Amino acid sequence: MKAFEWIDRVKSARGIESDYAAAKLLGVKQSNITIYRKKESTMDEDASINVARLLGIAPAGVILDQAAERVKSPEVRATLLAEAAKICGRNVYYVK
Repeated sequence: MKAFEWIDRVKSARGIESDYAAAKLLGVKQSNITIYRKKESTMDEDASINVARLLGIAPAGVILDQAAERVKSPEVRATLLAEAAKICGRNVYYVK
């Protein structure tokens, strides 16, 4: 899942409308949120942990998901996403 999709889930779950408010809640700069949206960048581990905590899911799942977004190998990506799904449940993840 793209980083901005995680941010949007946090915004929806917390009833937040602005990226500024989301950034403040996540403890990141608003420019990070902009980068996530425009460049489809991935979150670092600290931001991933904050997202997971705000969503009430296991941090390891979000960390693995973001690692999967960074790898080029389809096999490695599928493996990481499968492990993330085991940790957090299939309703959170999809295998690409």
